[in-house]
Amino acid sequence: MFSAPGTYPAVGLFSRTHIIAMIICFVLIGVAVVFTRKMTKTTFLKFLKILTIIVSCLELFKIIWSLANGQTRVNNWVPLYFCSIFIYSLWFTWSKNNFIKEMGYAFIALAGVVAGAVFIVSPSTSFNTYPIFHFQCLYSMLYHSLMVYCGIMIHVTKTVKVDLKLVLKYCLFCVVFMTLALIINLCCDSNLMFISTPSGIPLPFLFDIYDVSKALYTIIIIIAHLSIGFIVYGLTSLINFCRRKMDKSNATSLQDSFQDEDDDEEVNKKHV
Repeated sequence: MFSAPGTYPAVGLFSRTHIIAMIICFVLIGVAVVFTRKMTKTTFLKFLKILTIIVSCLELFKIIWSLANGQTRVNNWVPLYFCSIFIYSLWFTWSKNNFIKEMGYAFIALAGVVAGAVFIVSPSTSFNTYPIFHFQCLYSMLYHSLMVYCGIMIHVTKTVKVDLKLVLKYCLFCVVFMTLALIINLCCDSNLMFISTPSGIPLPFLFDIYDVSKALYTIIIIIAHLSIGFIVYGLTSLINFCRRKMDKSNATSLQDSFQDEDDDEEVNKKHV
């Protein structure tokens, strides 16, 4: 479970084991959402606080374990990938400053589901290196499943209002950490957030863009990360619009039904 890299065969992307693990994760997320769908905002915020401590301790253990196994390259132990900043967003929700707090909420609400689900489908960093029952694989699947769950539940509990202001706070949150990642990459020859090179990303066309222009590649990655917020906001707005239309239609149908009953009752009175 805590063996060094290369000791045992890696799971491999889209292997039978990976597909089974992926299905299990999505099923458990669905079950968790169904059983906690009536959770109040207050209870959910308490859950986030507990989760902050648990995830931070697990991440600290992961860092210590990586360094102890000689993985001293920045890429291997610094928690500054796109999904990693979920931890920082959890800490932001502790702030008494509403602006900072909502920056934390913004990342969970607008990137949690997308980023978490993408990793579960393509866990390239851990599943290409370790066996399924290794700490790194189990932790990564748990961590990203929690991202998806929290991303869904923050909408279910209506913890924060999803509007353009929240999207802008999401963008600011991401820009801060992407800037920090870019600075560290330049200083330490690393590739945090995959923002400097496409190495580790299973998308061949990004390598073609990188070969044409390194700066263009970086700009595209930044835009891709920021666009997640606008896409989720758009989908959320569309779902809410459809829901309002359905509620209005149901209310109209109910009103018409009552009107028909009143008309029938009036006719019966006249006959009497």
